[in-house]
Amino acid sequence: MKWPTFTDASPNAQYNFTSSPGDQRPVRILIVVGLLFMAAFGWVYFQPDNVGYSWLYVLLTISVVFKLLRLLHEWYHYWNVKPPVRPATIDHPLTVDVLTTYCPGEPYDMVINTLKAIQRIRYPHTTYLCDEANDPYLKQVCADMGVRHVTRTEKKDAKAGNINNALQEATGDICLVIDPDHVPVPDFLDQVLPYFNDPQIGFVQCVQGYYNQKESIVAFGATEQTYSFYGPMMTCMGHYGTAQAIGANCTFRRTALDSIGGHANGLSEDMHTAMRLHAKGWKSAYVPLPLSYGLVPATMAAYYKQQLKWSRGTFELLVTTLPRIFSGLTLRQKVHYTTLPLYYLLGLVYFFDLLIPIGALVLMEMPIRLDLLVFGTVYTPLLLTGFLVRQYAQRWLIEKHEPGFHLVGGMLASGTWWVYTLGLIYTIFRVKVPYIPTPKDDRPRNNFTLILPNLLMLLATMGAMSYSIFHYWRFALRNEFVLLMLSFAFINATVLSINVLVGQEAFVLRAIRWLDRLSLRQSSIHTGRVVMWQVRYGLYGWLRRSALPLFGALLLLAGGLMAYTVVRKTRQLPHELRYANTQPFYFGSETPQQAVSALQPGGQTIVPQHLNWPLNTFESIASPKLNSNPGELPLLYLEPEIGQPNTERAVQVFLGDVVNGRYDAPLLRLATTLRTYPGLVLISLMPEFDDPTQAWGMQHQSTLLQYRKAWQYVVTFLRDQRAYNLYWVWCPSRPNTIVEQYPGADYVDWLGVTVYDNPAQNPDSLHHSFAYLFQETHNTIRMHKAYSIRQKPVLITHFGTTASPQSPEGANWKTEAFTMIHERYPQVRGVIFD
Repeated sequence: MKWPTFTDASPNAQYNFTSSPGDQRPVRILIVVGLLFMAAFGWVYFQPDNVGYSWLYVLLTISVVFKLLRLLHEWYHYWNVKPPVRPATIDHPLTVDVLTTYCPGEPYDMVINTLKAIQRIRYPHTTYLCDEANDPYLKQVCADMGVRHVTRTEKKDAKAGNINNALQEATGDICLVIDPDHVPVPDFLDQVLPYFNDPQIGFVQCVQGYYNQKESIVAFGATEQTYSFYGPMMTCMGHYGTAQAIGANCTFRRTALDSIGGHANGLSEDMHTAMRLHAKGWKSAYVPLPLSYGLVPATMAAYYKQQLKWSRGTFELLVTTLPRIFSGLTLRQKVHYTTLPLYYLLGLVYFFDLLIPIGALVLMEMPIRLDLLVFGTVYTPLLLTGFLVRQYAQRWLIEKHEPGFHLVGGMLASGTWWVYTLGLIYTIFRVKVPYIPTPKDDRPRNNFTLILPNLLMLLATMGAMSYSIFHYWRFALRNEFVLLMLSFAFINATVLSINVLVGQEAFVLRAIRWLDRLSLRQSSIHTGRVVMWQVRYGLYGWLRRSALPLFGALLLLAGGLMAYTVVRKTRQLPHELRYANTQPFYFGSETPQQAVSALQPGGQTIVPQHLNWPLNTFESIASPKLNSNPGELPLLYLEPEIGQPNTERAVQVFLGDVVNGRYDAPLLRLATTLRTYPGLVLISLMPEFDDPTQAWGMQHQSTLLQYRKAWQYVVTFLRDQRAYNLYWVWCPSRPNTIVEQYPGADYVDWLGVTVYDNPAQNPDSLHHSFAYLFQETHNTIRMHKAYSIRQKPVLITHFGTTASPQSPEGANWKTEAFTMIHERYPQVRGVIFD
């Protein structure tokens, strides 16, 4: 690598950070309204009736709560972004020691470049190289450059011990620690030292910039993750008195360090040092200026090592150090040091986010029973407000190239879930992680071990999607809840795939270089990339400037969504019944006096109605009783008035008249009545038509064929009359009829079958379980040549046993039946007790 030099004073031409007194008011308005949206979302989400499948709901709730708290933490640090006012001059001269470190194996050129940059700092100072290797070459370099070379024989406490060893020789009033890959600007100390006019200031932190962010996708994403932190968040921390010390570029008052026994040790030694200084009563300041630029991890191995070290180190501070020094902190510092380490719980939450759609798709269970329209109404305004707050806050990013959506950084963090989780596990089980400096010259490689966790989760996600689509098919593809889970799974799979691809660093590097060469040869490609860059940054600037007008549009959108939801919710039952919504399960009863809630609590109610169809073509079909009671779903049986005992000839004549259009007038009147009903309606023509004991029953093949034509005619006729709220339940009574007379996927929405335990009708005159009685029908459906019928939801139109419900046999039969439906027959979506 060609190591850079920075000779311009800060702020330079790339500086972006601006602040004026009026900047705070807009973001505070956005945050206050965002808090109202958050309260509305929480009130809707945590309604007891919304609890779905137990463990999926728990995982989802943990994820939701964590993300809401993260959003609050972010808004807390956007509330008061005020940069400090730097004193014009230093009250009295200060002696300064500037320390940098060296570990065996780090590139010589890098360290020498840093030493030269330190020597170019204009303010008088003494430079120290803390050399862990006691390297003869570097010792000679230090002698030539006038740098003090310090080494040690007892190597303990890693970087902190190395610095503390040098502090035994250093005598300056101020101590600046620079990492060996960082290159400071010449006016570094001129920008920092005036803050030490306040004798209570223990340390001053500045922005940590990077010069290799374009080296790789990992470097670009890792850099993006720091933009908001070093911009608005750290600036606000400085105002709150919680500015965080960072391992590089932090300037300490020597007496402050000495008061805590020197630089604190640990994997997160910088945070540990800041905690102890704050607990001792020292203040901190933050300078939102890029006064030094260094290396960000450019390979996946280097990035993961760094993240594991940080997560393990901050969790350790949370559980061991913080309780000991908690009482010495101010209220804001207590909040700060309690919440900051919790960022790394993001790994566990991302893992939950991966598991939720997998579990939902495999089990065909949803984590929440919240109506999607209501969910969208309360979630969309909150989501967009959070987006607008973040866009507005980008006026406080440090350099001009930093604004954006930061998608690469977000996806890289998502793929680091297993590293953060490993840091948590190591903390719980007290597994030590050695302090290893982040590699400075790591070479790109095609990783396998490091991508394995993401690859396994990718395969699990794709497997769950495939299983759901194959096993449930139409339940999945045309079900709004399952489609939502499929969408989440697809997003997860995309993010995991990108992380797997990014892990193939050598391959990606070759692809990027090929694209660069192609851009040089093809001017149109180069022009297109320039245009895209201009459009992208133009969009970022427009969003930042237009945050308030867009917020006004958001309020109109929120009001419109609320009004639309209120209108739609008056219809109730917003479920796509045709495709067997996994929620709710439907219950009904043929006995009007029998309360469904007593038979089976929960679920939605089906209300069967038997409508007489007069044979006189001029008479109307009996009018249904359509109540608009919430949660009630009518099931209308159209039953021709064929007397008992019937003759199949009379049935044939009726069916022929239907097909020939002689009953169009009564059907038209029925369609007019039904299409004006605001809810959904289940409807069936001549239920159990193949049972000769029914008044309209039939058994000859010619009659059954005529029935199929009549069924198709009635379905088509009512749809042509725009009765789109009808869902057709085809109700054969015999398995062979299912095989031979299926009207087709376009004419059947639900299958209606009978599962009734009646020893008098069983060949062996014995009681049998639900599974025994349903298995033949189930197998017939599963083996049907028409694949579409296998995906139709099933309604048990006659469900029960002759055993008394109060008897142990009757109660056990029903309990075992619902257990079997839940575990083995997910296509059964409702039952009607007989």
